[in-house]
Amino acid sequence: MIYGVALGPGDPELITIKALRILQQADIIYYPSTINSEGTINSMAYRVLGSLEIDQSRLKSFEVPMKYDRTDVSGIYQRLAQESILKSREGQQVAIVSEGDISFYSTFAYLIDDFKKANVSFEMIPGVPAFILGGSLSQQAICMQNDNVLITPAIDGEAHLTDLLLANETVVIMKVSKIKDWIIPFINTGNYAFFYGEYMGTDKEYTCTAIAELLGRSIPYFSILIIKSANNHS
Repeated sequence: MIYGVALGPGDPELITIKALRILQQADIIYYPSTINSEGTINSMAYRVLGSLEIDQSRLKSFEVPMKYDRTDVSGIYQRLAQESILKSREGQQVAIVSEGDISFYSTFAYLIDDFKKANVSFEMIPGVPAFILGGSLSQQAICMQNDNVLITPAIDGEAHLTDLLLANETVVIMKVSKIKDWIIPFINTGNYAFFYGEYMGTDKEYTCTAIAELLGRSIPYFSILIIKSANNHS
């Protein structure tokens, strides 16, 4: 069996009991590590795994360049899928982990078609995505009653975001660094209520709800923004 295991948003205590059990029983655990533009290797997944009672000898990383263009990493995913299939057919229990939820902007999503084509058994173990943790840390409801919520990793510009906020009570933006050049002035000008979080659930966690705290702040890749529209009546 091949398992896609969600690790949650970064806090090891937010992993599910089932996910922990699968990891403790797995023969090999693949985890993603990233390489930034300076060549530094980092892995939020490894930080979570390192806090759990798991034999470190069963961990194996696969390096994924930190680029918004995913074309270059298709070969990495293909090799990971083929190696996982081979290990599974040898009788090993394989786990492939991802931060957040396993079906929500997850590495595992790029492997599913290969597993189906190979006719191997796999199971996906869900977890807590970052924006759900953000809702808890904000001490605000993300949505109530008939509120519409939009979650997006890409905004085409200020006019696009304005339209989204007119059509939805809450807009959640993943990977805020992609729009860091204009998003803070946009929020300030529109006087929107918001919650900003980065590296949530880790020792590098930073959150705020005041625009003054964001002015001049560098926005990292692992960041989210929850914006409440002007027509929100919650």
